[in-house]
Amino acid sequence: MKVFGVVGEMFEDGKECPTQDIEFNSTPALDLADAKTTREIIDLHTDLQTFRDTVRNTHLESTRQYSQTAYRFGEYVAKYSLIPSTETQRKLYDETVKPGEHESDILSRWLSNFHETHDAEYELQFQLLENIEDQPVEYVGKNWDPEKYPWQTVARLQIPKQDSLNYELKSFWEDHIRVDPWHGLKDLQPLGSSNRLRRVVYPASSVLRRRMNGRKEIHVKSIDDLPGPTPAPLA
Repeated sequence: MKVFGVVGEMFEDGKECPTQDIEFNSTPALDLADAKTTREIIDLHTDLQTFRDTVRNTHLESTRQYSQTAYRFGEYVAKYSLIPSTETQRKLYDETVKPGEHESDILSRWLSNFHETHDAEYELQFQLLENIEDQPVEYVGKNWDPEKYPWQTVARLQIPKQDSLNYELKSFWEDHIRVDPWHGLKDLQPLGSSNRLRRVVYPASSVLRRRMNGRKEIHVKSIDDLPGPTPAPLA
């Protein structure tokens, strides 16, 4: 996610673009917990395309999303999460990908079909750091126990129905855009070894991918810079 029109002291990496880049994943903890573990997993040469079919793959509009790593939140440290909050979204949790029955792009098509006919709503929640011994920041392979450290709702995100699979915008995003947690405010600094690794790997990965695909990275400063129909505003 990119939030436009951000005001405040930015990190050097993205200070020319007033955006706050926000990353999400569908699991609360990160398997690639640190640089050493990441290298060990890569060395296993696991067939990830086959492995994904062994886990439950649900409709994306029903899936809770997590930051996985910790971030500064002003004077605090926290993790964040987005929770689907409409009854329609929650009911979609029963829709799962069935390998051999569904096409490889079924999740994308389910998502597009949903946004064409429904509004979406999420609760944005924060889980504050209260005990550094029990809530590690450097090592992100451990989930912070929500029973001890409960999630707190701080805002709601509303997405009106729209064409979420506009191919002009989709191609522009895939070919030219980089989402990087180091593009944002110093008050929301990414923390931990995984985020320090991202600070080096993300730019290098982007350079390699653009070079191989014959594309260039474009730093979008405003939603008006995006091609295609103007996206519906968020509330």
